[in-house]
Amino acid sequence: MRSLLFLLFASTTIFAAPVLILFQDSAILMESLSVSGTETISVPQGWDVMDVIGAKSWYVVSEKEPSWEEIIKGKTVKAVDEPPSQFEVISTSPLVLKKDTKYYVYNSALKKWLVLEYEEPQIGRKLVMNGQGKVTLLLRSSGSWNVRYYLFEDTLTGNAFLSVSGVESADVFLISRPAGETSIWKGMYLSVSASREMPEEHESEEVKVYHLGKLKDLDKSPVVNLIETNLPITNEYYSYSFAVNDSSFDYQKTTFTRSFKTPVDLPGGTVSIFSNISGVDIMIGETSIPDTPKNSLLELPVTDSWDVRVRGEILDERNYKDTYEYERTWRVTVQNLNETESKVRINVYGNMLRLLRFSIKPLKETSDQLAFELIVPANSEKEFEFTMRSGW
Repeated sequence: MRSLLFLLFASTTIFAAPVLILFQDSAILMESLSVSGTETISVPQGWDVMDVIGAKSWYVVSEKEPSWEEIIKGKTVKAVDEPPSQFEVISTSPLVLKKDTKYYVYNSALKKWLVLEYEEPQIGRKLVMNGQGKVTLLLRSSGSWNVRYYLFEDTLTGNAFLSVSGVESADVFLISRPAGETSIWKGMYLSVSASREMPEEHESEEVKVYHLGKLKDLDKSPVVNLIETNLPITNEYYSYSFAVNDSSFDYQKTTFTRSFKTPVDLPGGTVSIFSNISGVDIMIGETSIPDTPKNSLLELPVTDSWDVRVRGEILDERNYKDTYEYERTWRVTVQNLNETESKVRINVYGNMLRLLRFSIKPLKETSDQLAFELIVPANSEKEFEFTMRSGW
């Protein structure tokens, strides 16, 4: 913490515009100011001062609330003998009651209630700081962001929904985690690092930072287009997964899946999946994704389906107690009830897997997973067998 603060203080970077750092549960506003001696500025409504880095000293004072004598003075009021039957007590000295939008102020000299329409002002606050030269003002408030993607046949669109008040324009960074002491200072350190280049994406201890650039009308909670791109290749298939040590199972439904390689870094969010049916884009599923780096294979489960189903049968089983291993031979049957051929992927999981025999070559083979892929013609079925040795 001390080293980060020191680097932050020592930085010579001057902000061309206020920097807004949006976490998923709060907001940090950073602005570079020039101070000569003691100066006073207004603190925006809804924001609290975290620190003024580079100032010799600083403090916040609230503006004085007007007295009810000052409020009533010069206003046209109505005098009544009785207060309302139900009310909210605003003050006891003097006695002030509130009913709906009306305030009732008791005047002891007249022995009457003075009634007026009044809108309570928001009490402003002033920041008083003392220093010489450039300082960095840090403010904190409530705020958040989230991302929603729309996946069409070969197009991916993503929008970032921002929520922050009291800021009209700023250079905006999104932090893909809730705010905490460590992540706040890291986010701010990234923004004021000595490098003149602002990284569009940075990863440190699972903190992802996305740079949206300079935005206006932030106080209107804008929706910002994050990505709109054509996908070079999208893959559609049905998938089913089971463990090598499972028992035999009868026909089970599969999961219709769409996959593609990510063209850019994608912040985590919700994905709405569309399919073109009779010339109309219809939303057929929705899922969520984590923060995903560029060129990652993103597999999106769309919906469960009985049109393509899978059955598994154990043909042979042997235990090797002296080696704590067992060997199993499986027959997997894939049935396609669609009117068109279907691509089907079967994933088999286990521990210390070793494939001994197979009737079709696996698409993927690791020590903890096998993946088989096959094309099943319309209204037909296919089967394949494999023998595997694995740990208990």
